[in-house]
Amino acid sequence: MSQPRVLGYGLLVICVLCLVAGMAVAQEPNDTFQLTYYSNGQVKTISDATVHIVNPGTDITTINKNGEPTSGNLCADIFVYNNDEQAVECCACELTPDSERTLGIRTNLLANPVNSGNVTNDGVIKVISTALVNGTCPTPTGDTTITPTAGLRAWGTHWQSQGTETVNYYETEEEFAAAPLSSFEFEYDELQCSAIVTSGSKKGICSCGYGD
Repeated sequence: MSQPRVLGYGLLVICVLCLVAGMAVAQEPNDTFQLTYYSNGQVKTISDATVHIVNPGTDITTINKNGEPTSGNLCADIFVYNNDEQAVECCACELTPDSERTLGIRTNLLANPVNSGNVTNDGVIKVISTALVNGTCPTPTGDTTITPTAGLRAWGTHWQSQGTETVNYYETEEEFAAAPLSSFEFEYDELQCSAIVTSGSKKGICSCGYGD
C-alpha cells in the first residue's frame, strides 16, 4: 500500500529538481551583458588602455548572392561608471558582422565626462549587446525601446600598479566578464544615460574609437 506513495514522492522530487535545474540554466550568464574595470585611467605617463569589441557574426540571418551578410549588425551600448557608482559617460556603437572596434579608455571613454570632477582613476565599463532600432544604434536613454540581443564579445587591457616609493606599471589583458542582465539593471543604466544626455552641452557622450 505504501509503494505508490513512495513512487509519487520520488517523482515529485525529480520534478522539483528538474524545475530548479531549468531555472539555473535560465539564469546562466550569457554574452548579452559584459563588464570589466578600468584601472589607472587618468595616469598620463602610461599609454592609453583599450577596449576591443568584436561582432562574431552569430546574428547573421541573410546573405546576398556573393555570400556577404545583409543582416547581423549589432550595437554595443556602453556605460562607464566611476568607482563610486556615478555615471561618467555612455554611448552606442554599431558593429557589422565579423568586425572589431577599438576604444581607448582615456581618449574615447573618459575624454568627455558629464562631470570632470566625478572621473576617478579606476571604474567600471559595461557593454550591453543590443539590436539596431530602425537601422541605427540610438543612445541608450530609454526614450527608444532597445532590445538586448546576445552576440558581441569584448576584451580590455588594464594598467596595474606596483611599488610604493617608485610606482611601476604593467599591462594585463582579459576578456570581459559575462553577467546575467535583468530588466532592472538595463533600465537603471538607461536612466543614468538619460540623465547624462538631459544635462546638456553634449557632455558625457563617449566616442566609438576606430575599426568596423
